[in-house]
Amino acid sequence: MNTLDLEKYFERIHFSGTPEMTMEVLKTIHRLHPKYIPFENIDSYTGTVPSLDLEDIFKKLVTESRGGYCYEQNLLLSEVLKHLGFNVKLQLGRVVWGRQEDSVAAQTHLLLIVDFGGEKYVVDCGFGTATLTAPILLNEEEPQQTPNGIFKVSYKEETYTLWMLKEQWFPVYRFIPEHVEPIDLTISNWYLSTHPDSHFKNKLILSKVDENVRYTYTDHVLNIRSDHGEKESISIENDMQLYEILMNTFGLKENAVEVLKSKIENGSLQKS
Repeated sequence: MNTLDLEKYFERIHFSGTPEMTMEVLKTIHRLHPKYIPFENIDSYTGTVPSLDLEDIFKKLVTESRGGYCYEQNLLLSEVLKHLGFNVKLQLGRVVWGRQEDSVAAQTHLLLIVDFGGEKYVVDCGFGTATLTAPILLNEEEPQQTPNGIFKVSYKEETYTLWMLKEQWFPVYRFIPEHVEPIDLTISNWYLSTHPDSHFKNKLILSKVDENVRYTYTDHVLNIRSDHGEKESISIENDMQLYEILMNTFGLKENAVEVLKSKIENGSLQKS
């Protein structure tokens, strides 16, 4: 990724500081990335396996102002951070959001581990409804405040688990630190985007964070939840409403709407 590309990325996320390898810059990028690059699975939902080629990801998420899911989001973020000099490792996790901590789950979520200043941090802009907006210390079990919620990391039997505080503590995903090969991502990306039971293939999922609020769309409902716990649910009853929130709430453009229109069956996305 050349300097011009980095400038385009920084313009995309509205970063106006000096790009250097500092904790302040890491925190700022982590806060801005999920604010301006939404989580979305339009490609897998409409029958396309998302490309994991970095040039393709950059074109989609930056040049074309689209969003993406964890592989796209965090591979892009990893590349940016590496160019700033950060020590970044890819890590696969087992998603247990909405389930018990020890639930059976495949390693299908990509997150990042950043080693900086003698500490390791969980960095993740690709989890959708519970995505982080700040680096989280890996070896610290006390609750950690972020711009959009309180998180913590527990450690048991060589396994780390990320938790998010809502009405109570909910497990997000768990992982055992280990080396990740590109083929691991290829396999898990293929599974999530093609398997008949994958919710990324069967459901349209959108998510975005803003100041003190999270927006999530799934199952024809737009959920708006503040960091203070207030929640509003809006039923999306037709295609035009969906297109409007796509652009007005999640910041996508007409090109994303056009891709979605290919999914229309019997005149309505809402039947999917």
